[in-house]
Amino acid sequence: MVMPQPMPVREAAVSTRVTRPERDAAFERLFDEFSAPIFNYVLRMVADRDRAADITQDTFIKAYRKLDSLADEGSRRSWLYRIATNTAIDEIRRRRFVTPMGNDERHAQRPDAGPGPEAQAMAGTLDGRVQRALLHLKANHRQCLLLSDVEDMSAQQIGEVMGLSYGAVRTLLCRARGEMRRHLAAEGFTR
Repeated sequence: MVMPQPMPVREAAVSTRVTRPERDAAFERLFDEFSAPIFNYVLRMVADRDRAADITQDTFIKAYRKLDSLADEGSRRSWLYRIATNTAIDEIRRRRFVTPMGNDERHAQRPDAGPGPEAQAMAGTLDGRVQRALLHLKANHRQCLLLSDVEDMSAQQIGEVMGLSYGAVRTLLCRARGEMRRHLAAEGFTR
């Protein structure tokens, strides 16, 4: 019986792939640097600490899975904010289609109608009137304002996050600020 000869071993090509420990270390640095800012950004978008924590966690899970797609280290901030934005928007859309269960008092306990701890915490970090005005903005206006004024991103960086041109970001930012002024005036703020 003739034994099959093993296939000749080819020279291993030099791999540019990152090893798992290097990948994990890169992700850990990314998480350490951006977990708090991403959480705060998402919190301002959804105004609920639990939802913001879930969205932040989902953001970093997605970022870990797609870490190899990050081509430029310099764009990691806008790359991560884009993931957070898309994750938050997806979650907001999902919530829109959730309908509450019936009014059967025997089976459901009603939560206290007063402001909860998360609302009290938000009032401590951001004046309640400003937060209410912010939540009344269109989602893309709120996102643009938060990225610009809270996260201190340039119009170019905002464009990378939102998938818009520089000119479109400037226009959107102008409209968002005008809408914010109207809502703040309705809340009692005047110039």
